[in-house]
Amino acid sequence: MPSTEDVRHVASIDAIATGQDDVRLFVGAAKAKDLIRVTTVDEYKPNLDPNDPDQGYQRPPERSRITRIGKYLISGEGGGLFPTAVLLAARSPLAYDRREGTVEVSSDDPLQIVDGQHRLAGLKYAIDEKGAAHLGEYSIPVVIMETPDRITEMNQFLIVNGTAKQVRTDLVNMILTATYADVDRGDIPKRDLWKIVVANVVDRLAKDPESPWYELIALPGEVSRGGAMPIRATSFITSLRPVYLWLKEASGILDQRCSSTDDEIDYMYEIVSAYWRAVADVVPAAFEDPSQYVIQKTPGVFSLHMLLRHLLGDMYRGRRSFDRETFAEFLSESPEVTDPGFWSRSEQRASVFGSMKGFQDLYDILKEPYAQ
Repeated sequence: MPSTEDVRHVASIDAIATGQDDVRLFVGAAKAKDLIRVTTVDEYKPNLDPNDPDQGYQRPPERSRITRIGKYLISGEGGGLFPTAVLLAARSPLAYDRREGTVEVSSDDPLQIVDGQHRLAGLKYAIDEKGAAHLGEYSIPVVIMETPDRITEMNQFLIVNGTAKQVRTDLVNMILTATYADVDRGDIPKRDLWKIVVANVVDRLAKDPESPWYELIALPGEVSRGGAMPIRATSFITSLRPVYLWLKEASGILDQRCSSTDDEIDYMYEIVSAYWRAVADVVPAAFEDPSQYVIQKTPGVFSLHMLLRHLLGDMYRGRRSFDRETFAEFLSESPEVTDPGFWSRSEQRASVFGSMKGFQDLYDILKEPYAQ
């Protein structure tokens, strides 16, 4: 959230140097007007792939929170105190003058705001838009960490906002998984490996013009616009986890066919994409208007992914190919899957199942033709 001015700005921040493990930290305070000019936010860019090196990981700030903070500061409520430290990250080594106890920061290489973007945006609003120039001298506590890599920075964002504050962190989770896949880090917890594959599969589905899900999945950082974007990426990712676990652990297919994470992404995408194209083939009317049908909302997505896992087992045992034509052949056996009225919101059939238990019940109905 740097200044709109094009002039280079250099700030000297009073700080003491310390460290944790091999990461150098600086703890101190800076004037609000300086922080506004030498900090920035790494915002998510919907037009970029999750593993693009220029992809950000934070949501745009909420205007209502910004103005609320600005008005609070202007009013002087709470005795004029705003004591919570802002967490910043330096992606390059900082120049520290130990004798003076200052860190020099330039707007040419701004600090990344890891935690505190609304606080600083609220100060900027108060100073620039409301004319509260005196707040430019306001002293803001800061903690600055020199991050050895961008993943460390994102992990700190995840820890601070997910563990401590319980705010939505699906965006940074998606970017982290994509980044992990790109650099093939050996320290990824095994329990998180599925997210790498599935997050990338969902991103491709949303961006593939040939996919029934093209521009219909609200990726992290985007707003789910009802019928225009009927489901969030987080829900879609969660619903695909059983499919991934069957391919990876129950059948071992991914280990047999794939030699890398990228291979797993490609292979699973082929399967999921073929499956959804087959669903659209057997019940095309239900895909004409997402706002009038629930096949592309959570009831349809969760129950149909449960059905996909079931069908994969049947097809594997029958040595059938996991392709669009074979999926369509199997799906055609279901009177519910192929009935657009079943998925219609107005008929109160599939649409009445609105919880995880309900999605399981809906799946139980869909799988009846395939029961052994």
